[in-house]
Amino acid sequence: MASLLRQRGVRLTSQDVTTGTPPMIGRCLTIPQWLDYVARYQFGQLTPSKVVLHHTWRPTVQQWRGLASMQGMQRYYANKGWASAPHIYVAPDGIWLFTPMKDIGIHAGPGNGSLKAGWYSIGVEMVGDYDRERPSGAVWEGTKAVLGGLSRRLNIPPATLLAFHRDYSKKSCPGWAVTKEWVLGEVNAWLNNAAPPPPPPPGPIGSIPPEIEELAEALLEQSYARRAEGYNSSWAFHQFAVENNLGFPMAKSQRLQHGGKTYAYQPFARDTLFCESPNWGDVQRLSQLLAGSIPPPGTLGRALLDATYATGGSPFRPDWAFHQYAVAGQTLGPPLEPSKKLVVDGVSYSYQVFATDTIFNRGTEWQNIQRLSALANTTNPAQAKVRDELLKATYAAAGQQYRPDWAFHQLARQWNLGAPLGKTDPITVGDKQYNFQVYATDTIYNIVPNWSDVKRLSAIFGPQQMLLAAPAPVARLLSPGAVFAPEWDAFHIQRFAVAGRAPSAYGSRSGSKIRLIVLHGDAGPALQSLETMAMPGSPRMPHYYVAAHGAIYQLIDDEFAAFHSGMAYWDGARRNINRSSIGVMLERPHTGYTDASQRALSWLIAHLRAKYNIPASGVVRWSDLSPDAAGDLADLPGNWYREG
Repeated sequence: MASLLRQRGVRLTSQDVTTGTPPMIGRCLTIPQWLDYVARYQFGQLTPSKVVLHHTWRPTVQQWRGLASMQGMQRYYANKGWASAPHIYVAPDGIWLFTPMKDIGIHAGPGNGSLKAGWYSIGVEMVGDYDRERPSGAVWEGTKAVLGGLSRRLNIPPATLLAFHRDYSKKSCPGWAVTKEWVLGEVNAWLNNAAPPPPPPPGPIGSIPPEIEELAEALLEQSYARRAEGYNSSWAFHQFAVENNLGFPMAKSQRLQHGGKTYAYQPFARDTLFCESPNWGDVQRLSQLLAGSIPPPGTLGRALLDATYATGGSPFRPDWAFHQYAVAGQTLGPPLEPSKKLVVDGVSYSYQVFATDTIFNRGTEWQNIQRLSALANTTNPAQAKVRDELLKATYAAAGQQYRPDWAFHQLARQWNLGAPLGKTDPITVGDKQYNFQVYATDTIYNIVPNWSDVKRLSAIFGPQQMLLAAPAPVARLLSPGAVFAPEWDAFHIQRFAVAGRAPSAYGSRSGSKIRLIVLHGDAGPALQSLETMAMPGSPRMPHYYVAAHGAIYQLIDDEFAAFHSGMAYWDGARRNINRSSIGVMLERPHTGYTDASQRALSWLIAHLRAKYNIPASGVVRWSDLSPDAAGDLADLPGNWYREG
């Protein structure tokens, strides 16, 4: 549509029609079209007073695919539960319109602004990675036109109008190489139709280097995805939670109606955050609203408290001692499950697992409620036995087994990290592999194979906590013989993550049962292919990728239909193979298949066949189903892969 409009010279008005969720205009403008568009634009009841500049980091300029990338970003935001998005993407092929500029977008946390605050900002995304080099070419020419055009339309000087995403967060965005001195010099020259001043040196790498920021974003994504929709620093709730050390979300962001108004809320480990829609940047804390007391029914505080407890499957009971204690203490967060009982040495205990701690009492001594964390370092044998039984129950609430000899579990107890939100998992970020485990208030990790160098995710964002991440204190906290390395099989599945992004090449299975394993080939190199497929807007992606060195990467959960195949005849009919299959891609370098990759593929096929009860005949190459893919794995030797 955009190219047709360009050819016909059609003037684009501010009355743009949006589609999808979050609402997206999806038009691409040339610089002259943009300048005409912004000059005539009619804002709503509130006029923006800031422009926040970003870089996408990923996709890069080379990965950009025009409308497909825009649609991929829309789907990425939709999967996060966003009701809005950035306003403008400046790409190598033009200036793309996303969120209408008259609406408040989601792109910079507290930098979004709000109706209540009386101001809001326009979010401008430069496509590319600008941590080590400045934007140039079409992206930079378009960016100058966007910033200059908005400065003219709003009658605000660039120095007053412009903000960077990193002004509102700990991110490097719009890239460490981009400085305000350089941007303002270039934009002012553009406005005055003059030559820009000599460029200052690119900005230096800041306090968090790009590779550490990438790791932090990837671990935050995994940590937030344990019980919610994943992490994004542009979302005010998430940024507020990181900056205020509230731990991780216990449920997805949700909405409730109260007093004729709509509120968004999200329970975190240490508090529930909420805001009135659409004042996304006006984040408030439930604990401050409650002030340690239980509000009466019919109030906003009670509605949020009831909703918070409901996320843990435990309705709030104002007459229950555990719930009275939790509200008065203001630090336990939401429950993870209803209260239960256990017996230790013939003594009955009631307990309830909350996000940051497990509380318990003996028998009917309801006025003597205790915290599990208080027993972390006890040397009393009877208390230690109660502690270990309660730890088993706490881990069981997350579907995990407590292992007192595991280093991660020992450190979580010593550091009072709260309830586990998942098991120890491997993850690949860039070219490095890490092990990590998510707890309610922090994630601990190490880099393979430096097992004993255990670090805390919070240390990346809080310099005052760096001592907690040092190897020496860790060693002193552990018991002799602590187990660092997880007990994995010779082959295991690890997540592949691109920080701050998620793949979009998947859909619903629409009720179809998994009946096939479809194999594909890829020339590699593995990490390059994985990153490309993990980008929003990529047209295809398998569930699993087996690299030449034998590593098995997972890109998307099996419950989704990855776009790895397409329509083909199978089982007597033409079908959408994606809906009923698991896609597996095998790296085939120019030197041929490797023994390591074939053994890994055999293990993965056996694992998937057992999991989904797939017969040997259900393991096929895509070339077996599609004549158009006759060469796909055609030279894979023998039929051994069908046996798994």
